[in-house]
Amino acid sequence: LSVKLDDPSFPAPIYATLTEVEGEDGYQLIWSRPNRD
Repeated sequence: LSVKLDDPSFPAPIYATLTEVEGEDGYQLIWSRPNRD
C-alpha cells in the first residue's frame, strides 16, 4: 500500500508505503518527505 499526502499547508508532499516484513508476522511503514529547494 502506498499513499501520497499532499496539502497546501505542507512544505512538501509526504510519501508513505506499508509493506509486509518477510519472515515475520507484521508490517513496516516507510515514509519520506523530499527536500523542497
